[in-house]
Amino acid sequence: MNAHTSLRTGDIAPSRAFSIIALVYAVSTAITAGLAWAVGSPFVLWFSDAPLLLGALLGCLLVLGILWDGLLISAGLLCERFWPARGGARVDPPITVKGVRRIRFFTCGPLPIPVLLATALCVLGTSNITLLNMKLLRDTTQWRDGFFWQIEAPVLERLQHFAIDVGAWDRLYHSAWGIETIAAFALVVIGRGPRLVLHYCVTLIVLFYVGRLLGILNPVMGPAFFQPAAFGYLEGSVTAEAMRQVGGILRLSAEQAAGRGGILLGGVSAMPSLHVAMVSITAYWLAIASHRTLFVTVPWVLAVWTATVVLGWHYMLDGAGGIVLAAASILLTRWLLRVLGPRTAPDASPQADGQPPGG
Repeated sequence: MNAHTSLRTGDIAPSRAFSIIALVYAVSTAITAGLAWAVGSPFVLWFSDAPLLLGALLGCLLVLGILWDGLLISAGLLCERFWPARGGARVDPPITVKGVRRIRFFTCGPLPIPVLLATALCVLGTSNITLLNMKLLRDTTQWRDGFFWQIEAPVLERLQHFAIDVGAWDRLYHSAWGIETIAAFALVVIGRGPRLVLHYCVTLIVLFYVGRLLGILNPVMGPAFFQPAAFGYLEGSVTAEAMRQVGGILRLSAEQAAGRGGILLGGVSAMPSLHVAMVSITAYWLAIASHRTLFVTVPWVLAVWTATVVLGWHYMLDGAGGIVLAAASILLTRWLLRVLGPRTAPDASPQADGQPPGG
């Protein structure tokens, strides 16, 4: 059994998975808390909007699961009821209630939903790094947009001369987290193997902690913040309003911003692009589950990268940095989980490649 097959089919005890997530979170949080203490930045262990985030994610996963499983069961019942007999003999229908069990969401076991919720909480905790960045930007460091603008200005200044459907790019960019939730749901359904979900979740946590720490070393506002005149076509768009909200947060002190919740803080620095890195990571782990997903995910990654530039959130180099960061996060996660050695559940049995448990 090769490494990719073991990721798709390997089982793991839920307690082991939670202990790994908890360990990664504890180490990352301790590092962040230590850095915050060193520079006098506020540190928030539990943001006020954490219940909103967790509730929204849980609701989305449950609704998707109910709709998906309900559709499969209904298709199985209809086929079993109306599939005609052939040649006087009853022939098994192509879809049965028992047959679809192996691709239903709620037959994946108890691990996916709580691990995804724990991952969301860990990612929200990286807003403390945003507070740390804001503190340093007021006291010691400076934005470095001049360097990136000098390289990309010939391209970025020409964007305003094209007929750009800002609304379409807005919908793509700002739906990233919703699409990410659907992609995570698809990963659970397609991949089935608990180890694959664990690798995906740990990679996301590593990505956001490392990415936001890198943003402290190389703080970049983004082209629309640095040269707003070149992005006048954004006026009246969702992005323009979002940028005003972000600008309002940046004008606050780190202590004041901490009281606004973790969701609105987002990331202060644009380099590397966590948007591009996040969708790249998701595309990778979906490809491990099924190579056929690349026909959808590769255009998705390229479209998100383009949206970040067209809407002025990121420079083109930010997206390239995001892809490099995604690759590094995947490699680091693979090494980390080999070291931690996730053990299989006591009642687990090896599955054949492409044959998920159940059915």
